[in-house]
Amino acid sequence: MKKFALILAVLLVGSVAAWAVDIEMQTVESSFLQKVGYDAATQTLAVQMVNSSDIYTYLNVPQSVYDGLMAAESKGAYYVRNIKGQFETDKVE
Repeated sequence: MKKFALILAVLLVGSVAAWAVDIEMQTVESSFLQKVGYDAATQTLAVQMVNSSDIYTYLNVPQSVYDGLMAAESKGAYYVRNIKGQFETDKVE
């Protein structure tokens, strides 16, 4: 049973990672973040840093956090204070 649960967990993480690239990303004005995307239905936030092709997805992110990020004068500072380390994350390469 534990083996089955582990396999299921790996498949779920893999499917979330593969799905994340389907989130529509938009370029933002920031010296730290290049693109940001959000899927309200799944509360998944996707972030791409400047000079990187990696996309980080954050799970169970409330709409208010995404709205705060997009409205922030400094999106990089908002990201570090309110998102980084606060939500389950996965890196999509």
